[in-house]
Amino acid sequence: MVVRAPGGGYGDMFRYPAMPTPLRVTVLVFALLSLLFLLATVHRLVAEGGSFGAVVFFAVLAVACALVALSLAAGRRWAPYPAYALAGLLAAASLGLFGTITCVGLALLAWVLWALNTRASRDWLGGGRRLR
Repeated sequence: MVVRAPGGGYGDMFRYPAMPTPLRVTVLVFALLSLLFLLATVHRLVAEGGSFGAVVFFAVLAVACALVALSLAAGRRWAPYPAYALAGLLAAASLGLFGTITCVGLALLAWVLWALNTRASRDWLGGGRRLR
């Protein structure tokens, strides 16, 4: 699906459609989670008595969130599957804490499931964006 460029100038030139808003918010959420896990990794590295296992755990989650954000932003066809898996993993991990973090984990899973299954997101990630 292509749309005509708005405004004057090269009005007969085509451009790719913009990223849908739910998908854009999902990319922003995973990028923010990546930064938060990166901060947790650095904190565990510099804190006295921090375990090496916690450092590795937070580093792996930071890299996973960054890869999901980058793959969604790049519009890869396979991008929703790692996002579903990571959101499900974070939601399952938050279930044992029974508190606000449980609500946040389940809300993230619900958001990802909804945002990546909207029609606009499926069309944008589905490929078929060749200029004709």
